[in-house]
Amino acid sequence: MKNRIPFFLLFILIFSSVASFGQSDPCVKKFSWLTGKWSMKENGTTIVEQWSFFNGSLKCMGYEVKGIDTTLIENASISCIGGKNVFTFYPDKKSKDRKMEPVHFVLISEENNTFIFENKDHDFPQRVVYQKINDRQCHAWIEGMENGKLNKIDFNYSKSE
Repeated sequence: MKNRIPFFLLFILIFSSVASFGQSDPCVKKFSWLTGKWSMKENGTTIVEQWSFFNGSLKCMGYEVKGIDTTLIENASISCIGGKNVFTFYPDKKSKDRKMEPVHFVLISEENNTFIFENKDHDFPQRVVYQKINDRQCHAWIEGMENGKLNKIDFNYSKSE
């Protein structure tokens, strides 16, 4: 009988972990439209963001494809921290010119299907924005002050199958 209790607890733990694998925190559900594969082509390179729910957060793996080469360019997430939506960028650990710590941007606006995340203390960007155009198109951009000038980089994504 004693051997069954630990097994039963282990079974419950594994089942609850698997059950939460594809579920999101309720405060993150408004971003469910981002799930899937988004891509854009620019100068012979395809930039892709692949979004999926994992452990209550929305996770993103961003990469670029040029010819036969595929390069990871970012890992990010949207999660609920302290009741607030937070976009977190995870820098590439191999990069020598970036800080190694994740960078958090807090949602400050969500009007007209435009979600603005901000971190005024970050060097560049200070804002990360995702705008849902429709079910198949998304306009994203990063913006902020860089070397004393306002800089903005646009990403016009289409949803891939």
